[in-house]
Amino acid sequence: MAFGRQRRAPEPPVEPMPWEGIEKFVVSDVEQPATFRRKAVTGPRAIRVRSVGGPVRCFAPAVFVVQPDPEIKAYEFYAARDSRQPICALAPVTGGKGGEQYRVADGAGQEIGAAHRTAAAKRTIQHTWWLRQPGHPDVVARYHWAKGSAKEVAARGKAAVARQAGSLAESVVDSLIFGGDDSGGQSSNHIRKPVTWRAGEDEVALTSDHTDRGVRTYMPKAGWLDLRLVFALAVLREG
Repeated sequence: MAFGRQRRAPEPPVEPMPWEGIEKFVVSDVEQPATFRRKAVTGPRAIRVRSVGGPVRCFAPAVFVVQPDPEIKAYEFYAARDSRQPICALAPVTGGKGGEQYRVADGAGQEIGAAHRTAAAKRTIQHTWWLRQPGHPDVVARYHWAKGSAKEVAARGKAAVARQAGSLAESVVDSLIFGGDDSGGQSSNHIRKPVTWRAGEDEVALTSDHTDRGVRTYMPKAGWLDLRLVFALAVLREG
């Protein structure tokens, strides 16, 4: 008869999943969240998909995210089922005006589109991050007061900022309006709100919300929207 606490058998490895056709994902290094009985199991930073059907809640990698230089916002993306296969890369574009711009290219170096960071002056009108894919309308999350004439938009934007932030600094205003620090930081005091990106006025192209553990999830909606652009936006947004 064996006495004492029995050693728990190790969990089986989380099998990678294909990235094509992903409907919902997170950017994380967590493979299995912590529970009352065990610590979190982590792995490489990746685009991860909730695995269903198994006995343990887990997030399977679909795309590994590599940042060669931690001081530069440039990333390489590799298919988790074949880590030798690059699916895309993003790098900052220098010399641009009105915010930051990041070029997204496929594994062969051909440009897919771009991810943009909105200039500070426009963040009371539209969300910090947005996408541009050639041949399609820009994918932008604008706020409800950003409709009508320029004068009406300006008036509603100023009123919204005044109501929510008073004379607070711009960084705090961003936190209140955008539901958190979109540079990637998190705070328990932030009001976490879902975000909807649209192509044109009406077509929903992408949404983002939070899980019960505070992790942001991303849900591509438009069939034409290149998933690699969505991955780029999510990684930049998460920091």
